[in-house]
Amino acid sequence: MERKEFMFWQKWAGFVTAIWLSTFAGTYVFSNYSQALKEVLRINQQLLNRMSILRDLGDAIGGIIAGILSDYVPPWALLCFSATCSIVGYGLQWLVVSRTISPLPYWLVCVAATIAGTSISWMNSALFNASVRNFTHNKGPVAGLFKAFMGLSSGVFTILCSILFQSSGSMFLLMLATIPTLFCIICAIFFRPVPTASTYVDEQIENKSLTMFNVIACCIAVYVAFLGFIPKNYRTFPAYDYVSLGILVTIIISPILVPLALFIKMKKVICYNYGGDLEADHRVGFHPAVSIREDPDVSIREDPSDLETDGGGHLPLSDKEDPSHSELDCQNYMMMGDSILQEYSRKNTTLNAPLLEYHTRTSAPGVCCTYVNLQYLFSFWAPEELGKEVSSMSLFQKWHFYVLFVSFICAGGCGLSFSNNLGQIGQALGFQDVGIFITLFSFGNFVGRLAAGIISEYFIRLAGVPRPTWLAVAKIPMIIMYLWLSMGSRSSLYVGSMILGISHGFLMTLSIPIISEFYGLRHFGINIMVFSLYFVSGSYIFSTLAGWMYDHQGDVSYGIDGMKTIICNGAHCYGHTFHIFVVCLVSAFIMDVALSILSKPLYKRTKEEHAHLETSLRNT
Repeated sequence: MERKEFMFWQKWAGFVTAIWLSTFAGTYVFSNYSQALKEVLRINQQLLNRMSILRDLGDAIGGIIAGILSDYVPPWALLCFSATCSIVGYGLQWLVVSRTISPLPYWLVCVAATIAGTSISWMNSALFNASVRNFTHNKGPVAGLFKAFMGLSSGVFTILCSILFQSSGSMFLLMLATIPTLFCIICAIFFRPVPTASTYVDEQIENKSLTMFNVIACCIAVYVAFLGFIPKNYRTFPAYDYVSLGILVTIIISPILVPLALFIKMKKVICYNYGGDLEADHRVGFHPAVSIREDPDVSIREDPSDLETDGGGHLPLSDKEDPSHSELDCQNYMMMGDSILQEYSRKNTTLNAPLLEYHTRTSAPGVCCTYVNLQYLFSFWAPEELGKEVSSMSLFQKWHFYVLFVSFICAGGCGLSFSNNLGQIGQALGFQDVGIFITLFSFGNFVGRLAAGIISEYFIRLAGVPRPTWLAVAKIPMIIMYLWLSMGSRSSLYVGSMILGISHGFLMTLSIPIISEFYGLRHFGINIMVFSLYFVSGSYIFSTLAGWMYDHQGDVSYGIDGMKTIICNGAHCYGHTFHIFVVCLVSAFIMDVALSILSKPLYKRTKEEHAHLETSLRNT
């Protein structure tokens, strides 16, 4: 019983610390201190955008390295390296902006920005790689929850800096150097890979917990938005800042109450059911964490690499005991579980049959050979490849990987460029303070990230709607908003910041479950980081474009010290840039529709597997 209590607390204490780390991850915060860097280094908008691109490049390069190492090192090691990169990268920038040291050369500050960017990728690798395995039945909602808290990060930091340091750029960098580092260390202590839900009771506990975490996330988002909307001249209450800060900190700490409340309410149930009966479970599976109902025709092999898996399936439960496998670790177990399901599905359904299988079952040898040759000739386009285990090198042989990659370059690049240039966009439209727009974008980002996992998962289980369909849906409001912003309406920036934040957050969350479902879990760590190159690619392409267009449209002026500065005011500063964004998003929309059609069989199969799993869990 003590062992089961320990498993419960290990799982949820780690999850809570991961939520705190996501809240203070420091994502989408470049616009908060970019103006301070621009003034201290005396650089133009193009050079400033280049620095933001290098920051994203650090995120991408660090992500690939972290993705490779995530299969060999534990999450705590990745988190410790993230803490090191954070304090070095942001700390050096703080020394420059605070003028603690004399201004460093531009290239050296770019190196510091790149190092700071890698801290996020190491953090992401640790959290997401372990989480998709810890919560195999709720990959979408869990990814959405973490992404949602990361989307709130910029809003939380903005409010903290506004209350404590009057929005000082140097102090903002100091917070980025210290707070994420502290929570990386805390998370490294508690966050561990743990067994996934194995019984119906486990599943219900997991679902209830995630629901309560979502409610808390919504409370934080609403409160952050509320504080951001209050004009400074209305903050006349003497203790306003301290009360506001106290409420915010209380809400952020509150996730720890979720597992505590569940444990008190369901202690007997947890001690009896959580993780299965470790001593002698009559529903025995391979691992104390999971029970498996084996199909009598399915053979179980020691080496999971012997089986081809679909990467997106779940396990049928077992009535038979197989103690020989009780020592398998959680990660190998889950890969083997996907393998079992693949064989099970092949024996009981025809959903996994190759596209041309029925055509090749003909008695005419000539026709058979013709269809076999056609299948070989068009194997590059074969839709049945989706859902199988694919290594990182094999990704580049899949045409649908390139389509998905380009789609995310267009959507992610447009959203990220808007976020990075939000300060200059606001100034171009006549706003002196852009804090409200950063808060709106952060709030929208949160809503999109949280909603993406929940909505897409619900419609998969309800009707087998492919996740790429929601990629297309999210691009429609982006297209409308960029057209409106290009007209120079001041009100468009209020609405656009919110709507673009929602769409951007929606897209960012969907990338995680889509990669795991398209290309499997065995190589997920490296696959998601290879795919994340879209982030830096899109950032480079669209931020470079936006910076060049801004400088080209702006007016040149010279300061007292003779330094040249470029300032642009009016809708024309970013109007043509937004038109280009619209063209790219329309192209990406067409790609998403094609991917939705292609992946429909995969998600139909996933829907049936969810239904089978739920029935099996209820019978245990």
